[in-house]
Amino acid sequence: MARPELVRTGIEGFDEAFGGLYRGQVLLVAGSPGSGKTTFCAKFVYEGARRFGEPGLYINTVESKDEFYAYMRGIGMDFRPLEEGGMFRYVEMLTPTSREALMNLSQELTRHALEIRARRIVIDSITPILALGPPAEARAVLHNAIKTLTRSLGAIVLITLELPIGEERLGHGVEEFVADGIIRLRLEVPEAGAPRRVMEVLKLRGRPVGRAFYDLEIGPPFGLRVYLSGVLEEYEARVDLGDRVLTGIGGLDEILGGGIIRSTATAITGPSGSGKTLMLLTLAAENVKRGEKVTFVTFEEPRQQIHLTLKFLGYDPEELLRRGLRILSANPRALTIRSLYDVIWKFAEVGKRGGTSILIIDGLNALRSEFGPTFHRAIRDIVLQAKRAGVTTFLGVFREQGAVDDVAQHLNTLVDNLIELRITRVNGQVRREILLLKTRMCRTYDRVLELKLADRRLRVNRL
Repeated sequence: MARPELVRTGIEGFDEAFGGLYRGQVLLVAGSPGSGKTTFCAKFVYEGARRFGEPGLYINTVESKDEFYAYMRGIGMDFRPLEEGGMFRYVEMLTPTSREALMNLSQELTRHALEIRARRIVIDSITPILALGPPAEARAVLHNAIKTLTRSLGAIVLITLELPIGEERLGHGVEEFVADGIIRLRLEVPEAGAPRRVMEVLKLRGRPVGRAFYDLEIGPPFGLRVYLSGVLEEYEARVDLGDRVLTGIGGLDEILGGGIIRSTATAITGPSGSGKTLMLLTLAAENVKRGEKVTFVTFEEPRQQIHLTLKFLGYDPEELLRRGLRILSANPRALTIRSLYDVIWKFAEVGKRGGTSILIIDGLNALRSEFGPTFHRAIRDIVLQAKRAGVTTFLGVFREQGAVDDVAQHLNTLVDNLIELRITRVNGQVRREILLLKTRMCRTYDRVLELKLADRRLRVNRL
């Protein structure tokens, strides 16, 4: 028996993870209010008509056509040109309240699908149909109509199911709509930060399905996409012990045995005024002067202040920008935790020829304050993907002297090198100190060093 045709959904990330859907399949998309069910199905139909020439039919028992069109246009999907070109049809149908209304829904579904030769069909939602209760044969009528359309038109049918908030079980009555696939969406609202939408594929006939969770992002200009970061996979790092990134800080590279090993991750922690940002900007400027492409991302200081600090250190910011320095000052309140990943990745052009070779992220505590502990996963993904792309990563983290916090503890397990900065007072004078707490694959040094700023240059001295 010939294997059915595999069709791309057009949903970025979903096709990369699963290859698409088989023609003739029926899938159940279940989730709580706000989890993204309607947008997921709309994206499937929209991209089918726009990119793959497959007419789409969308039957909605709740939302009006004007509401649907306005919302979808706002996030990057304009259905009106597709409708005018005969590639899409939206049908408003009152929620069925009787067996007769259900029969009418079944007939209208069949009529509209056959008229436009629909290849992608959405029924949003099936929840009121299941609520009709006995007799079961009434709902079987709709089920038979769906199976007829999948066979005669080769259509793929997506059916949404509303789950009460907090409910995990799909509910009684779903078994009557035997589905080839089940996709569950969930909306998580943390105590701090933006909500998070998660997709779990429970069943997908014809393909093995792991128990991985995928983040969803909804918004313009893409409508909806699935993020593959965090999926279980083997990360490969391009590490050569002889290939080093120089810090440009006098005395430190010699102590490290020639600098930081390329394609590793380093965290620099310390209290305010200890020199974290000065170290990171020195590292950025000196490597740009050596021909490296460097991206500097900050979540605490405006871009103008970064320019002024570079001038204070004796560098010409405009010249550095011309030679390959990229500076991004981002407000974490304007981002979701997943768009954070995307913004950094695209701004740095990681993975592209001529993209960044050194990625510096300063002010991670601002992310922690905004998003809560969920930001740890995004930082982990950024660091691991950077290693895979051969990018060397440096992270700047505020840490009160002597304090123990979850940000520093998390980074300690994630990074290859951990540099701690301290502020002490000796004979009434302030002294900035540096301690190499962890130097994986580098030369170790277990003594306290002094970090001095003289003639607008940083230098490390042995004590």
